[in-house]
Amino acid sequence: MTPTSPNKRIEVLTQQLRQMRLPIMAAQLRTIYTGESIDSLTPLGLLEQMITEEFYTRKQNTIDRNRKKAKLSNPTAYLSDIHHSPERKINAQVLEQLTTNHYIYSQRNVIIQGATGTGKSYIANALANHALEASYTVRYFRMTELLNELHLAELEHEMAKLLKRLTKVDILVIDDFLLTPTSELEQKHLMEVFELRNRSKPLILCSQMSTAEWHKKLGSGAIADAILDRAISNAYQLIIEGSSQRRVPSTGPKNNV
Repeated sequence: MTPTSPNKRIEVLTQQLRQMRLPIMAAQLRTIYTGESIDSLTPLGLLEQMITEEFYTRKQNTIDRNRKKAKLSNPTAYLSDIHHSPERKINAQVLEQLTTNHYIYSQRNVIIQGATGTGKSYIANALANHALEASYTVRYFRMTELLNELHLAELEHEMAKLLKRLTKVDILVIDDFLLTPTSELEQKHLMEVFELRNRSKPLILCSQMSTAEWHKKLGSGAIADAILDRAISNAYQLIIEGSSQRRVPSTGPKNNV
């Protein structure tokens, strides 16, 4: 029998909502019912308020989970905090295009280059954070970390699973790209990653080296040709100049990025 008391009916409804894994709607129903605005709400207004709260809370929870999984080196990096001093010569037009996230669904890589401390990693993290806020998924690696994971996966016969995870994520960030020369095995592993990403998802590559130096770091052979073709072809490129941002006197957050 359905309870006739309003309080009992609310209790039953909130329990049912929780059983359906709608805890925010359950909490909203109780808040609205006990609040002063209940008499002014239409049935549609009540539903709208409950569903909207559930939707946006779930969306934010998903973003928070994705941010944790992304393992960014700087999870508080934001595009609005990038310091645009003339000496850095940041291409504002390219950066503005990247803020639209068009590079993600158009499957175009992003290459960020510059000397040590010029803020490459910050910009990569800021782009990643911006994408996370738009509900995309991200995974950040320093290149040595990525190569270690690939090597370990091969030893444990888990390469297929790792490559699947690396392919599934919307954006793969590789920081300190080709800081040191690579072995033949590492070149093979990178080729696997770049080939799979090339079919559907973009990369963000941060490097102190110019793209002209990448070929030598990759062994100067056919695999180097193939990786560079997949990395550079149709990619957005940001070259950051100027002195190290780590040495800039701190007078506010924008002086360090």
